[in-house]
Amino acid sequence: MALVAAALWIVASGCGKPILRVADASLGDYYTEEEYKKLSKEQREEYCGELAEQRETFKGQIADAEEALDAIQRTAAARSAEIESLRAVAAQLEERLASERTAKGGAPSRATRPGRTAEGAGSYLVKPGDSLWRISGRAEVLGRPTKWRRLYEANRDRIQDPDRIYPGQEIQIPQ
Repeated sequence: MALVAAALWIVASGCGKPILRVADASLGDYYTEEEYKKLSKEQREEYCGELAEQRETFKGQIADAEEALDAIQRTAAARSAEIESLRAVAAQLEERLASERTAKGGAPSRATRPGRTAEGAGSYLVKPGDSLWRISGRAEVLGRPTKWRRLYEANRDRIQDPDRIYPGQEIQIPQ
């Protein structure tokens, strides 16, 4: 019993070998400079091997990410060119439509002039990016976005889904 007590006293008083923590570089846990100096030669070699392995893994991940970014940028450039081409086609079609309307009636139709007529009602030509909410919020239309349902009800014969209106679509503005 006395022998066990003496052994516990020696260990508790600091005469035992210091125990180092184990750092796992793969988890982002690294040794401090002081801890590294206390490692044995074998422990240092093992630790440096883990760091080199981790470095190669990171290099591979960086290369993969750069490749993916390049692919996204190439796709974005192609999409941008396609968008510009479609915008040019849309502009040509809008010009053609306006000129045909002018040729038929001598003046642009009410659809190209949003607002109200003398009778109090009017029409609106939907533009890219428009929604019933946005259109009803325009001062010359209803003046309040929350009145979008009135636009929808007045145009049920033209609009099947209030979330889907299309550029070039003509909608009537209720009184």
